[in-house]
Amino acid sequence: MRRFALILFLALTFAAPGCAGKDAPPPAPPTKAELADQDRRADAAEAVAQAMQLFSDNEFVDPDAALEYLDKGLALDPELANARYYRATILLGQGRTDRALADLDRVIQARPDHVRAHFARGTAYLALGNYKDAARDFTQVTEEDPTVAEAFLRRGLCYVNLNRSDEAVDDFTRALAINPANLEANYNRGMVHLARQEYEAALSDLTQAYVLDSGNVQLLSARGQALLKLGRFDRAARDYRRATQLEPGRSTLYGLLAEALAGAGDMDGAIQAAEKAFALARAQGDGFLTGQYAEQIRQYRDKSYP
Repeated sequence: MRRFALILFLALTFAAPGCAGKDAPPPAPPTKAELADQDRRADAAEAVAQAMQLFSDNEFVDPDAALEYLDKGLALDPELANARYYRATILLGQGRTDRALADLDRVIQARPDHVRAHFARGTAYLALGNYKDAARDFTQVTEEDPTVAEAFLRRGLCYVNLNRSDEAVDDFTRALAINPANLEANYNRGMVHLARQEYEAALSDLTQAYVLDSGNVQLLSARGQALLKLGRFDRAARDYRRATQLEPGRSTLYGLLAEALAGAGDMDGAIQAAEKAFALARAQGDGFLTGQYAEQIRQYRDKSYP
């Protein structure tokens, strides 16, 4: 009998109104405004997804089409930071730097730790000659990710233009510690050494750069200058002769070849190279260089035929 009473009590307890086991009321349905907002965000995400389908190997295969999709996505949802970053990269590639900077500023404002946005903005500032702001952005990159060799390289270029050569050399050296085969770091550190009259160090860096790009006339000419300053005229002549083969229309290369040959004691070769430089300068209508090479020829002839 007592058992029946207990069962009846439990049944009444669970059926009583207002008890703890009552189901919660169903959530209120979304309002029209909330549904519209959800649709807007979904459409924005879809537009960005279509843009990213065009992204391969770190670039957009059809930048114009991708830009249209990104414009659509950001018009619908302006808070999409990554979409804004990718749009900025396309704009930078098209030379539309002001618009790109506006996008990058907004990305960094929303996400101060966005390393790629800092790198892109630093690159834009560097291209515009705003070296101080560029250096600050590259510094942010190196602090967030000290393995990005390119950030050290580009900050080094900023320091070169700010006449801070010690810091430039340090940055190029750090870039090379990460990637010893970095052509630009080798070349630019060599050029800083050359400007500081550190000719052996310049020769070492420029030779390493030459190993990486043996067809670079600018590099050959720079290494030839280091060799001339070190009195290694035969090697300088080889570099300049190679440069004239690659760019036979540059009078300055023949003038430097003449200087190297004269230093090596080959006066006939020096006169021939200077005459070639003279002919090219005159054909190009460069009166100043024409006069320089005429004087060079006269000096070499005086030494050969006193």
